[in-house]
Amino acid sequence: MLKTVTTTLSATALLLGLMSAPAQSATKIRVANWLPPVHHMTGTLRAWADELEAASNGEIEVEVMSAPLAKPDGQYDLAKNGVVDIAWSVAAYHPKRFWKMFAVELPFAAPDAETAGVAAWRWYEKNGFIAEDTADTKLLALFAHAPHQYHSSKPLTSLADFEGLKVRSGGNGVKIAEALGAVPVFLPPGQTNEALSRGTIDATQFPWESVKGFRLADVTGHHLIVPEGTYSGIFYLTMNPKTWDALSDAQKSAVEQVSGEWGSRFISAKWDAADQAGLDAATAAGNTISTLSDADTASLREMMQPLSDAWVAQADENGLDGAALLADYQAIVDSLK
Repeated sequence: MLKTVTTTLSATALLLGLMSAPAQSATKIRVANWLPPVHHMTGTLRAWADELEAASNGEIEVEVMSAPLAKPDGQYDLAKNGVVDIAWSVAAYHPKRFWKMFAVELPFAAPDAETAGVAAWRWYEKNGFIAEDTADTKLLALFAHAPHQYHSSKPLTSLADFEGLKVRSGGNGVKIAEALGAVPVFLPPGQTNEALSRGTIDATQFPWESVKGFRLADVTGHHLIVPEGTYSGIFYLTMNPKTWDALSDAQKSAVEQVSGEWGSRFISAKWDAADQAGLDAATAAGNTISTLSDADTASLREMMQPLSDAWVAQADENGLDGAALLADYQAIVDSLK
């Protein structure tokens, strides 16, 4: 009888001990964010983070940061140096690191963000560029925004209207603006609203989503749609290598599940969805929305050919087959349409 009581008490004590022992805490991961809460990317990051947490069965807890720790062109270093665990930004802000990426940002290369993002990942991975360009971090995804359109405080209906126009531009958009006779002006995206309000710039090159994301509907009375858009900018999402190495095998598996092509598609599709909200904002504001004529669109395509030629020449100079690489990317895009 005493043995039975002792055994029961021991079992009870063990159970109480297990119940009182602290549960193993989840690994916390911080994701840098430099856009305001009103921009859809803040919610998109949270949606991606939710997918990661679910894939890890709660073993990973993700914080999407609310205050920027660096300018957009400093985000990569935040992840590389371990200031944060994951960071994202525009590939074009790092022209030396991501110069190959300009091939997938050429005008009229892809019709929408999802196609551009998935094709960029497949192309970059297939050709070994991930290992070459991001060896100092763990690249998680390459995603895109929908093709750029033009949003202006002045009437904008044709290519002729760009002459002398001060246009906020970035990446290949700078060369496009120059070809159109406009004056390209580089500004961080978040400063565009104020620049338009003050007249520092006359127009900006953005996908439709930015009209809502940066509250441009009230400072741009005119919008010009380029059929099939001009080009889709590519973004990267990357992780600190020490963070990656410290994860368990199960946690790494969870990260992989929401990264690569899956992550590139998931985030890019959110950018496509956000485009309609931007168009709705411009329409609700009573702004004038024009579409570039077929003749002007054909002319623009011809004007953009030197951009492709220049990239091929640069690739050739770096020991690559530029023409073959461009053809390879276009084949990937065509397979996704």
